[in-house]
Amino acid sequence: MLASLLLGAALAGGPAAALHPNSFSISEVHVRGARVEVQLRCQVLSLGEVIEGLDPELDGHAEPGEVERHAAAISEYVATHYRLVPGAPDLARCADLAAALTPLDSLVVEAPLALDPMNEVSEWVDVVLRFDAGEPFRRLGVQQELFQLTSPGHRDSCAVVWNGLDLEQRQFALGAEGYVFAATEAALARGAPPFGRYLRLGAVGVLGAADALLLVLLVVLAARPGRRSAATSAGLLAAAVLAGVQVGARVTVSPTEARFLQLTVPLAIAYVGLDDLLHREGRTRVIEPLVFGLALGGRTVVSLAPELVLEETPTAPLAGAAAGAAGTIIALALACGWLCGRGAPGAALGGRRLRTAVDGVALVVGLALFLLQALA
Repeated sequence: MLASLLLGAALAGGPAAALHPNSFSISEVHVRGARVEVQLRCQVLSLGEVIEGLDPELDGHAEPGEVERHAAAISEYVATHYRLVPGAPDLARCADLAAALTPLDSLVVEAPLALDPMNEVSEWVDVVLRFDAGEPFRRLGVQQELFQLTSPGHRDSCAVVWNGLDLEQRQFALGAEGYVFAATEAALARGAPPFGRYLRLGAVGVLGAADALLLVLLVVLAARPGRRSAATSAGLLAAAVLAGVQVGARVTVSPTEARFLQLTVPLAIAYVGLDDLLHREGRTRVIEPLVFGLALGGRTVVSLAPELVLEETPTAPLAGAAAGAAGTIIALALACGWLCGRGAPGAALGGRRLRTAVDGVALVVGLALFLLQALA
């Protein structure tokens, strides 16, 4: 009853119009392709002014079970007063009720206690609304009118995250209820399927690293005569890289361990180059491809970590990165075997001069890269 009387006074524009002068909320709008999710955190006191029975004493305290009991009314109120219009060209379109999206589902839960704008501890509620626009879009209109009748001074601090990238922040208040957010080209580019995007990143991680290229070349040239030995070593290297990408993303890698991964691959090519210089007969390498391949895969995924944290789920990105790195190694090994194995069947891939030259380059480059990275 008290809440109804206070709401009537607010609608009448009487002295009690500003029931909650410090009404404040925080919202995030997450856009991924055609899907949109609104995450809103607002005060129990603000909700108590518009949801009858939630906080009848208007003291900002909800009794146990009250938030769950009024969850449907809370989500309906937020959906009505926090409207999204995909593709909105201007503010006028933002206010078009018919163009607003309808929530597919919602979640309402009690949020942890936190400080309000007056630095007093208050109770909060988290509201999540999920929408589907049907197809991707470039502009999103937001019309926000939360608690403006009961608390005209209410402010909502809104942040928009588009395909994992922070896009823009905006404060909504009376007189500034609508805004049209436009996605950047970088945000739109991240809307492409993640497997394909990370397939390219995994390939670049191998092609763009001199030590990785030399390691593949060494594995092929320093094998026993015949193609089978080189193919076995290259296949083991690719499999180890694939495993390294998957494992490296699922364990906590400390800065010291990340540093170790950076130094391991340069040392690997120096070691294999020196070993082949000393043992000229060549051999099928098993331990080296497995150990150094794991390090190369771990290094690849560590370099992608800033990108991976922006993804909705790591499954497809990791599969793409692993496939890109391993597939590139296989392709490089096949190309090397084809270019260097044009002699008689069963002969060594490449001549002794070529192997010696590659071994020497690997030794010098490996030690140089190791020292540069160790002293950086």
